[in-house]
Amino acid sequence: MRSFGELLVYFTDRAGISDSELARTIGVQRQTIFRWKEGQTSRPRYREDVLRMADKLRLTPAERDELLLAAGFPPQDVQTVRMEPSTESVQPAPSFTGEDEVVATTAESVGIDSANNGKDPALMAPVVLLSNTGPVRPVSNPPRLFDKPAILLGAAATIMLAVAVAGYFLLPLSFGPSPIATPTPVSLELSVPTNAPAQPSATPTPILAAPGEKLLLVAPFVGYTSEELRYNVAGRIEEALQREIHDSKLAGASVVVLDAPVTAQLQARSVLSATQASALIWGEYDAGRVRANVTVPGEGETDWVNPVESPSKLSVVINEDVPNAARILALFSLGRAYRQEGDLATALRAFEQALALKPQEATMVASLHFYIGTMLPTVRGLEPNVLADAIDHFTEALALKPEWAGNILYNRGTTYLGHGLLSMDERVDLDAAVADLSTVVKRQPQGVLPLLNRGIAYYQRRAEGDVAAAIADFSHVINLAPEDYRGYYHRGLAKIRAGADGWSEDLLKAKALNPKEPSIDNGLCWGYALDGEAQAALPYCEAAVAADPTGSSFDSRAIVYGDLGRSADAVADLKQYVLWVQSEHPDLYAKYHGPEAETWITALEAGENPFTAEVRAALR
Repeated sequence: MRSFGELLVYFTDRAGISDSELARTIGVQRQTIFRWKEGQTSRPRYREDVLRMADKLRLTPAERDELLLAAGFPPQDVQTVRMEPSTESVQPAPSFTGEDEVVATTAESVGIDSANNGKDPALMAPVVLLSNTGPVRPVSNPPRLFDKPAILLGAAATIMLAVAVAGYFLLPLSFGPSPIATPTPVSLELSVPTNAPAQPSATPTPILAAPGEKLLLVAPFVGYTSEELRYNVAGRIEEALQREIHDSKLAGASVVVLDAPVTAQLQARSVLSATQASALIWGEYDAGRVRANVTVPGEGETDWVNPVESPSKLSVVINEDVPNAARILALFSLGRAYRQEGDLATALRAFEQALALKPQEATMVASLHFYIGTMLPTVRGLEPNVLADAIDHFTEALALKPEWAGNILYNRGTTYLGHGLLSMDERVDLDAAVADLSTVVKRQPQGVLPLLNRGIAYYQRRAEGDVAAAIADFSHVINLAPEDYRGYYHRGLAKIRAGADGWSEDLLKAKALNPKEPSIDNGLCWGYALDGEAQAALPYCEAAVAADPTGSSFDSRAIVYGDLGRSADAVADLKQYVLWVQSEHPDLYAKYHGPEAETWITALEAGENPFTAEVRAALR
């Protein structure tokens, strides 16, 4: 007969279920599952745990009874189940706020809806704004991407994705800002022996974090055990944190162990206030469990309990489980502290290292995936592979915390949009973007950013009815935010694509609201050029090129020069444009109309104007 551990290994491998998932199902620690499999603990204490495992592993009645017998319990058909309380400590699921809200936290710098519904901005995820700064361009081809003018919008976490092509406009894609749901304090009442030692108060300390320093404090843990079972828990945690800081190259972070224990939340907050530390780890232990707490300024307390199956196992828990959990929570706290100060590269490194330590608690794992997803494009650039990684992180977060769907889908939908704009085959990404953003709009019909980005996705996808849907979304944005130039700007571009009247009025309104935005001049140049109004277009074309001399906006002016009979100037502009595409985006040369521009150059050099009515209609 196979042992309980052997059966458990076989059944979990067959079902494809991880130890952590099985542990969550039956309400035990992941380490408990590992010990059962390894034979370190021969079998579960409770029959009900085995029955829950059998259900999760989808065992047949015969397999279920085999597992019960291996665990030392009678088969199901000879005993009535009696539910008994488990001695394993299971934390209740914390409650969250703001799951479905999309909140901008750097609104003043970018003109975004800044309502945060009373939430502390320090608890919000970073704003990573992908913003376009070029004019709306032709209809039938995907947009081109250019790095200039890449305008930093005044916030450390704000970047821009500039998109414009011989016929494409730049679309502001807004990553985040989404509040990362923050757990409310969870309190687990633990019995303390009546002969417990007196609890000393933390002594005053001269410790004070230096400006810019990320100070992690560890207080000695209070032990309710015999003298031979006393442990330096704080020392173990300090060693683990020091190693993590060194290995992760977290600049400016340090660890200090306090002289005396901390025994209450109010006391912990007093210590943090006096030292300006980024986090304080404190707790207690006895022969049956270790309880640890992490207190962070301005946030709720996080605590966790590591149960000890027997006094002989206390050493394993203190030497392995508790330091590892402390490393994860400390890295998470440090990551948020670095992020709040604008050091996004270090913050991302801390979050990625915390995830690499394989945390088991679903909220922590989902939070790390969410933060990493929002920060990757800012730190590592707007590259297709980076955006694809961000999409994967959002998908992982959504699988773990579906109640955060509003925030996650907004960020993932916007990332799909950015990825599509940078890919040769964009349709799959745009379909996904429309689906995600439509869910967010349904939840938040008054949200400006989801409407803007869904309108852009509709515009870019160009399926039947999409341009009309884009115009409707941009009109809704104008109704919600009449002083935001982007609603008028994008609606004007969509009207150009649709061949509808009123595009110039929209773009001129956008220019009145934001006269320094160069993409509006490019849009006016494009619209008048397609309408064959060269004289009206020329001043705006000259202004657009002056603001963006890289070559990425020269194609619009080339059409106007062609209409004015200035063939040599048109050829020069198109050559500048082709050179820019070849040097900056060689892999997307076909997408950015490089081959078409070459044929236009040949025609112009032969004394012909290639910008016929048919070509202009296609470019819409």
